[in-house]
Amino acid sequence: MSMIFILASIEITSCQAAKEKPSAIPENINKIFKVSCMGCHGSEGRLLALAKLNLSKWDELAAAEKANKAAGICYEVTEGKMPPKSTRKSNPELIPSAEQTELICKWAESLKQKAERK
Repeated sequence: MSMIFILASIEITSCQAAKEKPSAIPENINKIFKVSCMGCHGSEGRLLALAKLNLSKWDELAAAEKANKAAGICYEVTEGKMPPKSTRKSNPELIPSAEQTELICKWAESLKQKAERK
């Protein structure tokens, strides 16, 4: 094997690993969060909302903390507590659909399983 081929393989593998950050929120979940959550729980959010959950700092959390936060998101969305009632009335388009809620909860469960394996 030539040295150039080996270096190219290492470079490609490194780039793929950077793109596939296991701690990152999956794109399908992130799309839901961008519409329904980031206004309050993102970098431009309000203090109280950010104190409870700051999605902009998700990658800074430990695996167990991510699993707990994700389980909380699943619960809040499933119970209709998030987005808050006042927001739901004035902006019904922010309410995740049943399918989106199911995706969030499946994602939360996968994080729980990963955290338990560690």
